[in-house]
Amino acid sequence: MQINDMEMKKMLDQGMVTRSIIESETAQKKCQMFNDMAQDPAVKGFFKEQAKGLEDVVGIFNKEMAELQ
Repeated sequence: MQINDMEMKKMLDQGMVTRSIIESETAQKKCQMFNDMAQDPAVKGFFKEQAKGLEDVVGIFNKEMAELQ
């Protein structure tokens, strides 16, 4: 079976978006963990903001993945 250039680009794009989703979800979980561990309110707030920002990023990547499929 031969894959044309457009199909190959789509598969590569899906792979890159999937990787970005996994990396962003991992970073988000780390921020949530650091938020739970932190004692200082300023530190807790920082990691809470970062986790929320990464949640938004994951949403964007998921939307992009849906458009690719």
